[in-house]
Amino acid sequence: MRQLLITILVLLIVSKSFSQENNTHNSVWNTINIHKKLNDKWSLSTELHFRRTNFLKDWEQFIVRPFVHYKFENDLDLAVGYSYIKNYNYSEYSTPIDAIENNIFQQLSIKHKFSEFSFEHRLRFEERFQQNIVEIAPNIYIKEGLKYRNRFRYKFQITVPLTTLSSNQVLELVLYDEVHLDLGNGLRPEKLDQNWIFIGFSFYPSKHIKIGSGYHDIYLKRGDLFINNQIWETSLIYKI
Repeated sequence: MRQLLITILVLLIVSKSFSQENNTHNSVWNTINIHKKLNDKWSLSTELHFRRTNFLKDWEQFIVRPFVHYKFENDLDLAVGYSYIKNYNYSEYSTPIDAIENNIFQQLSIKHKFSEFSFEHRLRFEERFQQNIVEIAPNIYIKEGLKYRNRFRYKFQITVPLTTLSSNQVLELVLYDEVHLDLGNGLRPEKLDQNWIFIGFSFYPSKHIKIGSGYHDIYLKRGDLFINNQIWETSLIYKI
């Protein structure tokens, strides 16, 4: 089962890379997630995302994302939250000037645990308020008002335990695919905004800390341009 999952993911990445001409760049993403359990039902989380590109030379994005969870049962989690996102100008195909997005989101997470592995589904709906960028002269841009768009994200993740390390810590294989659908100003999908594929590993060095790291491949289309972002991503989750 483990070999089959790895083979399928590798084939997806390879087949996509040969599907068309892409503009490729390389990034490093680092995430800190602090999770505070209030009681058996309620908990709080805050994510900090530090995303740099062009081999760490330039900022790509900075995100602060606080949210609150309500757990209906062990495998069902409902959350609402807010995202502050700063998008940086780092290339000819990025935003032409630095711009900020504020969004509100609602998400539902469902987990299925089996004897050797687990599945997780995450459905997230985002209401996005983005600074509107206007070109007032050739290569001269200003920010003028806001534009509003909706987006739906579906993430399917598989976690497979591989081996037990020292102190009974389990090394896990993590695979996921996340589809982002642009809904425009309504609720009906207009286009595929982007697709994320990840393969990596995670483990708990202590009962409060989880560390994950791996390869993250993002494909997106902006106008007539196809962009492939190849990322090494590392995350640290601290549970209080």
